[in-house]
Amino acid sequence: MRFALTAFMLAATTLPAFCLAEPQQEQLSTTPAPEPKPEDEAVPLGTKKPEWRFQFEPSAWYAGASGKVRIAGAPAGANTVQINDLHLDNPRLTPAGELHVRTGNWRFSFGTFFFTQNRLQTMTVGGQLGAVNFAPGNQVYSKMNQDEYVPVVGYEFWRRDPESTDAVKVLGRFEAFGGARLDDVKFSFQQGATSSEQSEFFGQALIGVKGSMDIAEQFSIDLETSVGGWPGGSDYAWSWDITVGFMWRPIPNVGVQVGYRNLVNEFRSGSDSQRFYYNGGLAGLFFGAVVRF
Repeated sequence: MRFALTAFMLAATTLPAFCLAEPQQEQLSTTPAPEPKPEDEAVPLGTKKPEWRFQFEPSAWYAGASGKVRIAGAPAGANTVQINDLHLDNPRLTPAGELHVRTGNWRFSFGTFFFTQNRLQTMTVGGQLGAVNFAPGNQVYSKMNQDEYVPVVGYEFWRRDPESTDAVKVLGRFEAFGGARLDDVKFSFQQGATSSEQSEFFGQALIGVKGSMDIAEQFSIDLETSVGGWPGGSDYAWSWDITVGFMWRPIPNVGVQVGYRNLVNEFRSGSDSQRFYYNGGLAGLFFGAVVRF
């Protein structure tokens, strides 16, 4: 009995202290812990986080050909024939497109187009193309193909960001790029039962510059020019290309563009009666879409 009374008195004296200490312990345990360091913290001044961006530009180029041509099979002294005399200079819609991948200041791009034109023309001049001889009044069927592939790598070396949040922004940027221009060119001719054709492939080293400016929230202007060449032996090629385009993006990731492109090139291969020569170009308006993701 005495032992039970002692235990009861001991419990009565320690229980109030335990109850008073409990809230203090709970208060200490609910103290908020330091917030974890966010992953997307501010980038130090002068550095840029790498950002990948893809841009696809399918387009149609209303291009017309020009220049003069000669293919293998004609005598060494045979003259070239004008593209407009063959009536191959009529413009036609040409599928084209560009794909861009950007990370930081770097841009990796691939562009292409596929031009083809064919005509049956009553000739007003005489001449020879390969084994095909023709005189004024003869009908000559002509076909021209030029497919181009342009892989390039560009670097943005100057950029001006807007300093205000006004509705109208002026943001300029310039970049230099280098790469290759690869052209698959083919001509074929037929007069009566006689036909002749030649296909050649030319590669060139390419350098150029590109500038663009955002003139408003949804509008921008691009100007790009490049030169290419390959002065190698009997295979010779050079080119000059200039493009100006206007882009409108009604929503951030989708837009439309319209512009003008002028491509001038010269291709040579072989010698004497096996000589191939084409000095001309393609020019015209283009229009298409711009998709970013």
